[in-house]
Amino acid sequence: MKKHPTLHQAGLSLVELMVAMAIGLILMLGATGVLLTNQQAFNTTSGLSSIQDSSRIAIDMLSRQIREAGSHPCKGMAFDPAAGSAAPLLGLLNQGIDINSGDNPGNRNTAQAAINLITVDNTQTITAHSGNVFTVENELASGDNILVCGGEKQTASILTVSAADDNSVTTSSTPPGIQSKYAGATLSSGLMTQLWYIGTNVDGRPNSLYRSTNGGNPEEMVDGVIGLTIAAQGTNGLKLDLIVCSRDADVRGLTANNAQECGPGRIQRTVSTIIQRRAA
Repeated sequence: MKKHPTLHQAGLSLVELMVAMAIGLILMLGATGVLLTNQQAFNTTSGLSSIQDSSRIAIDMLSRQIREAGSHPCKGMAFDPAAGSAAPLLGLLNQGIDINSGDNPGNRNTAQAAINLITVDNTQTITAHSGNVFTVENELASGDNILVCGGEKQTASILTVSAADDNSVTTSSTPPGIQSKYAGATLSSGLMTQLWYIGTNVDGRPNSLYRSTNGGNPEEMVDGVIGLTIAAQGTNGLKLDLIVCSRDADVRGLTANNAQECGPGRIQRTVSTIIQRRAA
């Protein structure tokens, strides 16, 4: 009797194919979830890193300027009346700093604190003096303000330069104290005021920490710093609180609310520090 060969079915059944596709889909969804989680963790870490960088730079800059503010060789001396552009510097020289200054550049957020500081860059000895002409090596120019102190009466004057060459300086005003002899006295140049404040940005980014030097055009110093409060801390200390935002709005799940000023998608942190003044 002739035997017929048995036929065997080859390949996958529909059920097996659907099971394989389901398993593959589950694995793909799991891998996608891990990828998205890692990306979100990276965005969060990057945002926190940008906050750390911005806060560190802002605190370093402000700390350096606050410690130097008001330090000059004429401390304790009586100041003669100042004239012209030098007049506003007189009160600031006595205090060194002015918290919540009334100066308002066009982009300043007046709801936040500001601090105006004055520093002196260079100090030299006057070798001779006659009237409003001082013999001293210098790199000054017309319009610069200088601080002169010492001499016979141990007084101090803030003067504005009207002309200067390498070896002498002529000032535009002669307040009463200038009649004393200033030979051997001290001339301090590079009087510089710096207003630090929170300013708005025209490109839609969160606010930044700005600086205006000698009333000039504002400079953006540190981005992402949207809040600043300053308070006295003890005798010579200042407590600074900075509100800092992450640079990129790419952290999912963060929405703006009453406690979140940076806007949706941005991380917000408050950083505090205490700075001790050297010349208070």
